[in-house]
Amino acid sequence: MDNKLLKSFIMLAQSQSYRQAAEKLFITQPALTKQINLLEHELDLSLFERDNHGAKLSEEGEMLYQNALVLDEQINHFLCVAKKIRTGKTGHLNIGYTSSFLNIVPEIVNSFNSQYPNINIKLIEMSSIQQEQELLKGRIDLGFMRKSEEDNLSFIPLGKDFLCVVTHPDIKNKKQAIDDLIDAHNLILLSEISNPELHHIVSDYLKKRNFDKKPAQYLTNVYSVLALVGSRMGVTILPHSIISFLNSNFSCQALTGYQSEWPLGLAWNKQLDIFLRTEFINSVTENNHTEIADSQVLKR
Repeated sequence: MDNKLLKSFIMLAQSQSYRQAAEKLFITQPALTKQINLLEHELDLSLFERDNHGAKLSEEGEMLYQNALVLDEQINHFLCVAKKIRTGKTGHLNIGYTSSFLNIVPEIVNSFNSQYPNINIKLIEMSSIQQEQELLKGRIDLGFMRKSEEDNLSFIPLGKDFLCVVTHPDIKNKKQAIDDLIDAHNLILLSEISNPELHHIVSDYLKKRNFDKKPAQYLTNVYSVLALVGSRMGVTILPHSIISFLNSNFSCQALTGYQSEWPLGLAWNKQLDIFLRTEFINSVTENNHTEIADSQVLKR
């Protein structure tokens, strides 16, 4: 999602006036209308109720508003960290990361940058499979990723991520067993196009639990998935790290058994000797970031 769409949603929700919101965003009213329409189309939700007096949040919009505020703050913090690490002139590191590390990568990088302000760090979001390939080719220097079985990659464990059944809080209150929960409600999942790695993890898990024949609705956007779950239209399965990062009010029940959790950590190509990379690894280990990671979203 374009961050401008998120800011437009928040500003219109607060102003309840297209004219006032457009003025505060320094854009025209038609441009704001276009952005809101695009966001509603992307989420497949009607976020506002419109009349001659302006616009107010719909029921679906109310459900998303607080999450939007939190997400906007976290994105601003993340971009602030990224801006700081772009000031380096004497060296650079290319570092990959998966969404499981969104809560801790900014803190780790910011800590390193305070020690080495002239090292430019480029953060690249990509799957663990992509990181493995890029590390072996020498295109990235380090990767925050799932543990790899590749012999040429070294790995420092930082914690674990795990699958959860994510539901509206009212559904959890019924205290159903997880298998019964999945069986009794519509499944709303991320599509293979949006996240191939996660799609395969979830599909393999459902197959092992004999739910592979259960019909599911596939969406390309995690916010759309959570919006439908928040509307009590079904349940979803996501890594705990995503729910933790969004600070959402959904219920999250950990799955167990076949490949429901996986080790996460920092990986690098041990065949390549890169001084700056070694300094970054030392910063992670010496500053107790392994403990920080294990105490945050990566811990069951």
